[in-house]
Formats: sequence, C-alpha cells, structure tokens
Amino acid sequence: MIKKILKILGIIVLVFIIILIVKALTVSSKQVEVKETIPYKIDIMTVAKHLSEAIQIPTISNQDSLKTDTKPFEQFHTFLAKTYPKLHKTLKKEVVKGYALLYTWKGSDPSLKPILLMAHQDVVPVDAVTLDQWTHPGFSGAIADGYIWGRGALDVKNALISIMESVEYLVNKGFVPKRTIYVAFGHDEEVGGEGAKAIAKLLKDRNVQLEYVLDEGGAIMEGALPGISNPIAMVGIAEKGYLTLKLTVKGTGGHSSMPPHHTALGVLARALVAIEDNPFPREIKGPAQQMFEYVTPHMSFPLKVMFANMWCFKPLLKWQFEKAESSNAIMRTTVALTMTGASEKDNILPTQAWAMINCRILPGETMASTTAYIKKVIDNEAVLIESTPWSNDPSPVSDINAPSFHSIATITRQIDNSIVVAPYLVLGATDSRNYNALTNQIYRFTPVKMNNEDLKRTHGINERISISDMGKSVKFFIALIEKTHQ
Repeated sequence: MIKKILKILGIIVLVFIIILIVKALTVSSKQVEVKETIPYKIDIMTVAKHLSEAIQIPTISNQDSLKTDTKPFEQFHTFLAKTYPKLHKTLKKEVVKGYALLYTWKGSDPSLKPILLMAHQDVVPVDAVTLDQWTHPGFSGAIADGYIWGRGALDVKNALISIMESVEYLVNKGFVPKRTIYVAFGHDEEVGGEGAKAIAKLLKDRNVQLEYVLDEGGAIMEGALPGISNPIAMVGIAEKGYLTLKLTVKGTGGHSSMPPHHTALGVLARALVAIEDNPFPREIKGPAQQMFEYVTPHMSFPLKVMFANMWCFKPLLKWQFEKAESSNAIMRTTVALTMTGASEKDNILPTQAWAMINCRILPGETMASTTAYIKKVIDNEAVLIESTPWSNDPSPVSDINAPSFHSIATITRQIDNSIVVAPYLVLGATDSRNYNALTNQIYRFTPVKMNNEDLKRTHGINERISISDMGKSVKFFIALIEKTHQ
C-alpha cells in the first residue's frame, strides 16, 4: 500500500514538474521583431562637444528659488540659441516661470494630437567634500577616454542635448512633423518642478491634449536582473507617489534629572521602530508584474521556470526580492526615516520631538491610504501625523499596448536588437507627473546604457556618458520624431 501511495505521489510530482517546464518552454517573447537599423549619420564628436559645453554651464537649482543663481540659466539659454540656430528659427520658443523653456514645432495635420518630449536644465551641485575624488572636475565637461564627464551627463542634459540635436538635424533636412511636437525643459526639476508645473498649466489652459509624453526615468540597464545577460530597456510606464509625513510628539519639558517614564523623544522612537518593523505588504503586480512578463522569455532556464510559473513561486520570489533595496522597492510602498530632532541640550527634556518620514507609494495605493497605514502601525494618538508640501499620489499606469509604447520599443531595438524592452515602475519622481491631466500615455525613458556603477554616478562622483551612447541617443530621438508621420 505504501509503495502504491509513493508511486502515485511520484507520478503527481513528475506531472507537476513537467507542467512547470512546459510552461517555461512555451512562454513567448513580447519583443518587437526588427530587421532594419537606424540609418542616420551623426557627427558624434560634435554632439559630444555640445554636451560638454552644456555641462560647463552650472545650472544648479536651489530649494529656495531666491537663492538660485540665475545667470547660468541665462547663459544656457544663450548657448542653446547659438548652438541650434535653425531650430530657433523654425520653432516657437516661450520662456515660462522665469527660466523654463517650451518650444512648439507646428505639425502639418492639426487633427492629430501632439507629442511632448521632455528633459530638464537644472542639475544638482557637486559636493565640495568629493571634489578631489572626481577623475575630471564636475563641471569641466571633459571629453576623455571615450566619455563626456561632468554633472548632467546622465541627469539629464544628455537627453536635453539629444532632443535639440535631433530637431536641428531634421529641420536642416527640411522635415516637417505630421503631429505638432512640444519640447519642454523645466529649470527646477531637482527641487520640485515648478517650471514643468507651469508649462503643464499653460498647455492645459490652451486645451492641449497630448498623444504621449516622453521624459527621463528608465534606461538601458546592464546586469539589472539575475538570469538575463541581455541589456534591458526599462521604459517607465508609471512612477511611485511621493509623500513626506512629519511625526510630532509633545512633552512637558524640564530637567533631565527627573525624567518621566517616556519622554517625547522616547514616544517618538517607539513610533519609528514600529514603522520600520511593520513594512507595507509585498505585491508583485501592475508594472512590476508586466516587467517580469517581458523579461521572463529571455532568462536562463532555471529562473525562467520560476518566473513563468509565478502562480506557484510568487511567495518565494517575494521573499527573495525583499533582500535587495531595488527589488524590494518595486513591490511595496516604502518608508524611509530621514530626519529627526528634539531637545537642543543634553540635560533638557524635549518639549517636542519630531521626525520626517519619506514614503514612495506603489500604484494602486494613495497618500490617504499610506497615511492611514502609518497611523494604524503607530497606534498612538500622542503622535501627531501631518503631510508636507510636494506630495502626490502615484501616477496612472500607461498602456503598453499603445502605439506610442510600440514606437519606443521598436526604435530602441533598431539601435541594438539584443536589447530586451520591458515596462518599468520608476521609483523616483519626475517632471512628467505634472502632465497627467493632458494625456493617458506618459513614458519615462532615456536611451542610454547604464550599469549599477553608473547608477551611483547619477548625483554622485564621476558622472559621465559615453560618446557612442550620445550618438545613439540622438538617433533615437530623430527616429521617434519621424514616427510622428505614422
């Protein structure tokens, strides 16, 4: 009897394994088949020179706009006008909110919805403590060893210059787009994006509805996921919401020699520990699930079995993803404890203790639901919870079946057909969030190859981009604009 039971169990296990393997073997690729490559001839050294000159202008934004040095922005506008004369002669230029730029390239068919290509002019400063750690100074724009070096090379003057180069190239060829094309460059994305917000309002007041928006966000990542050797073009189809909460606890104050059982700081500390010990639930859904559906067919076999059978292995995958910060962040709302303060002297009891926590909200959740969860976890009415400005809900999720996504995917693979294109959830915030009322299709992608080390260079030390990638980036935008005829 036992042998018979074991035999039946063995057959069941074997059938189960066969089902898993067959599912993995039959999962089909979602990649666009391409034959031709992008044909344009680009003088990549001229492109590199232009990016170098752009980097040398330190367009640093400041959280306090009154403290922003505006002269570099004026210089940058002059540089753009001088470097791209035919663009400025053909397109309508408007300066919005002081230094944000909006260009309008009128299309031949007014019945078609326009598209909007975005980047931003401003960059973050170079930390004075790290100056001697740069191979080339942060605002040198040095062209060396096959790279252009300096602040903005990756975030995101590379995209700005690529867009301008592509438009100048096409204007010079006599090209007229079928759809109207808007080009928008905010001037303060790094500190809140008031410029982009003003441009979005201007277009909305003019009753403009857009076919799609393309902004920064994802990139062509190498070594981003285990089990896949192909570079992955991560095209952002949504971005997480942004919410900073201030937690405040009031105390009685007094001398530290006669403390209460729990000071204001002690109560606050318990609340912060509770938040860290009770993270938001894990979910592989929405953009994260769509990303895995796109990359699974290109994984090595053992991992392909797991990802193709997520109905079976999802609990295991969730447990594994939780171990790394990047994969953990795509499957849950995250909370980071970032700032705190209490008494100003070591022997004075605090009359008030406070902390700031920054939440990045998963699509499907809201600022309200996030705040409610934090309140439930703390479970203490003594802790006052207040939201701060610059907060927003997660963006809507753009359609991966839309022609616009197909165009981005096609052109990316025409640049290099070894690239696997996949939808992606952008973990940070971009200027594109201001355009949700103008279109259902917002994509966040810059066509530049990056690896994990390059990610550290963004806002970090030795920011750089390869000359070759800049040439490919220009070709990408030329092809994308030409597809406005379709």
